[in-house]
Amino acid sequence: MITTGFPFIAVMAGLCGFLVWIEQRYPSRFFQWFPSIVLVMFGSMALYTAGVWQMTPEVAVARAAVRDNLIPAMLFLMSLRFDLSIIRKLGSRLILLMLGSTVTIMIGFVVTYLLMNTFLGDETPLTFGVMSAGWTGGTQNFVAVKQALDVSDSAMAYTLLMGALCYSFWLILIIALKPFKARLQTFLRAEDNGLDEVMERLSGLGQTGKTDTQSLMLMFGASLIVAALSHHFGGVIAGFGLLNPMVWAIIISSVAGIALASTPVGKLGGGDEISSIMLYVIVALIGAEVNLSAITKAPMYLLSGVMILAIHGALLLLLGRILRMNLHMCGIASIANIGSAPSAAVVAAAYDKNLMPIAIIMALIGSMIGSFVGLTVSEILQMLN
Repeated sequence: MITTGFPFIAVMAGLCGFLVWIEQRYPSRFFQWFPSIVLVMFGSMALYTAGVWQMTPEVAVARAAVRDNLIPAMLFLMSLRFDLSIIRKLGSRLILLMLGSTVTIMIGFVVTYLLMNTFLGDETPLTFGVMSAGWTGGTQNFVAVKQALDVSDSAMAYTLLMGALCYSFWLILIIALKPFKARLQTFLRAEDNGLDEVMERLSGLGQTGKTDTQSLMLMFGASLIVAALSHHFGGVIAGFGLLNPMVWAIIISSVAGIALASTPVGKLGGGDEISSIMLYVIVALIGAEVNLSAITKAPMYLLSGVMILAIHGALLLLLGRILRMNLHMCGIASIANIGSAPSAAVVAAAYDKNLMPIAIIMALIGSMIGSFVGLTVSEILQMLN
């Protein structure tokens, strides 16, 4: 059993590396349904459940130090992709569909909380806020809001299981709807005019500079410096009684990335690779204190997750009808929120590979607003509590 810090961090990194290698070495439909990022979280939970490590004070300190410092570093690197000039090319209908999808998820959380709060824990307003951030912007927003709201891992246990299981179910369902596009075409009154033009404008999406040792080292070092500065200035600002230091660290690092996105720094290679590694390690660390045996005690949370997705799906179809968008566009808008850029790209590839640039940009919009959505949902639920 592991009881010290470095071996624990080593196991987390090794788990991430092994699962990513397996996914790349043996590609299959299984990994389309259960991406390695999901398996990393479940793998970490499974190892803790099996007693591979004990959450001693030394392990807890190492875990918190790595997690809390990697989060702003990761957000800085990911924010370097938020070039607003590219997002404008998406077109008003698709932007409205994406933002509308986000709003329907927020409504799903609020309505479900009103119906189910008597069956859930006292910290549900906070845990639902965290999960709504993940389900509108991706895992990076989940971890950012979790730290900003200072939600304990024990409080998140049931909601984590709800999020992971319901996400996997939703991803499978969205892909399985592919054959039903024609049947729903009449209901949605779909008009695909203009989509070809949008895809042409986005054809160069994601092109960055050369990724080599120099660029990787530069982006790695710069992200850690930004993280350190974000924590420092976040602590200074929080000293005036405005929010807590972690919230400001997240805001400062994200704004720094967005501000540099349209500069030559935003075109440098290496940022995506480094931030992806950070994200996998953070996800593993989040799952490292969740016991999978809790799943038998979480039926109401799983039911709540199904209700949230059902409300979201129904409202999104109505929105698609209003905007005259086809089923594929609605599915991509949904998974771009519920999942992240990789999940959205997988769904787009399953539907039509030409839709991948649209999927990535939609996920990018979700990443930009996900943290703010999570904080907003948490505030709403606390007012309703």
